[in-house]
Amino acid sequence: MTEQKNRTKKGYSIVTYQVRLYDRHFPWLQQTRELYANVVTHFFFVLKKEEALLELSDFLLLRALEVKCIGTKEMKAQGIAPEYPMEEFPKIPLYFRRSAINTAISLVRKQAEDIASVQMPMTLYKGMYQNFTDRSIELKLFNGEKWVWVTYPFTGRKIPKEAEQLSPMLVVKKQNAYLYIPVSLEVEDVRTVQERMQTEDRICAVSFPDYDVLAVAVILSKDGEELDKKFFRGGKQKEFQRKQVLKRLLESQNSRGGKRKGNPIESVRENEAIYSKLREVNSYYSHLISKQLVDYCLEQKIKLIVVPKYEIGIDFRDKRYLKTDAYRWIGRSIIQKLNYKAFQQGIVVTTIRPYHISDTCSFCGESIQKYNEGHIAGKKYYGGKLFQCPNGHQGNTAWNTARNVGKIFLSYYK
Repeated sequence: MTEQKNRTKKGYSIVTYQVRLYDRHFPWLQQTRELYANVVTHFFFVLKKEEALLELSDFLLLRALEVKCIGTKEMKAQGIAPEYPMEEFPKIPLYFRRSAINTAISLVRKQAEDIASVQMPMTLYKGMYQNFTDRSIELKLFNGEKWVWVTYPFTGRKIPKEAEQLSPMLVVKKQNAYLYIPVSLEVEDVRTVQERMQTEDRICAVSFPDYDVLAVAVILSKDGEELDKKFFRGGKQKEFQRKQVLKRLLESQNSRGGKRKGNPIESVRENEAIYSKLREVNSYYSHLISKQLVDYCLEQKIKLIVVPKYEIGIDFRDKRYLKTDAYRWIGRSIIQKLNYKAFQQGIVVTTIRPYHISDTCSFCGESIQKYNEGHIAGKKYYGGKLFQCPNGHQGNTAWNTARNVGKIFLSYYK
């Protein structure tokens, strides 16, 4: 009975890898991508006219659309033209067409109206790619006259050898082309939170402050005893890089204000690139901290991580006293990446509502006062890194918050 109770359940995780294609025959990639969008649009409007077909399953709907737009061998032998012929298009390969049909079906079922504004990644079925290695892929492209096979080297994260590669998606952005490659990875343990709490005797609770410390993890036993803690730093380096990017943004804005001559359109484009760089900095540290958290939990043999549930966007304009903003605080981004990184390692991330996790003492439940070294503690000292309570408990505020996260979660299982 005990052996059955402790047995883990295996499952699978789908992870998407992004790689960048080399700029070989880039116009062919653009032409193929534009052709795909036009074919999707054709099937989309056919479906809009034939809404009764939506009662069919996706497979039967696909076949019905092919009959209405392509016809059958019998129809061709009898000289019967399809109802919605695709005469304006070049010859369309079977798997290219079926990918476009499935995209059109998805858009109609999602009730998309303005299809011109919808971002449509081009899903490549196996008839549209071959010889897929860890560093190159051969794609079937339309060069304006005919379909040709072209080998494209790519750069990006290396796909694990044990992963099963699924249909990649081609995305063309300005002068760059990317493949988004979903892969299926086996996961050793996919038990639910409830199942884990029947057998696990420890959890890891995490809070996400700002400045130098980007995360604080606390290991708690099932009865709430603290067993270990760790501070994950890197905020100073992130802030230095962030300020460098913001400096470039300020210089760009000043140039548009007349301090430096230049093309206004180019300045706007430059600003877009700067904001993109700002997001890249945050993304790098989100990946870094989330990986460090997973590694820490693996070392501690933890199978369950608890984090605050930030379900509503934080409006930092109304909370200026926090002295941070959406381009600086990366707690939500760390949690998003932590979810899938942990799951791949057989660790589940769960959440608790963040009510009074940062303003009450994790030891006695009393309201706390915050302060910084050399300052006087007060209830309105929101940015204080240290705390104290009326019963004499004191310490780091982020550590206290992490303890509250864990204790609130454990209270559900008493």
